[in-house]
Amino acid sequence: MKKIATVDRFEGEYVVLETDDGMINIPRANAPEMLGEGMVVEYEGDHVLRIDLEETARREDELRRRFERILGKKD
Repeated sequence: MKKIATVDRFEGEYVVLETDDGMINIPRANAPEMLGEGMVVEYEGDHVLRIDLEETARREDELRRRFERILGKKD
């Protein structure tokens, strides 16, 4: 069954994903080369199936807006 996760970091030969159930490690060899920290991905078992570019962009925009509000900047 496909699940959604966020790339937390890279550790050696593993991609560490943050899931609703905690952290999991997936071999880098089973993930796209252009994968980066903070990206939202779909995974199944120990394979990253695809990067969800739309959701990644939406989350990045939301975080940018939050930081701007904290810093007192206007949208």
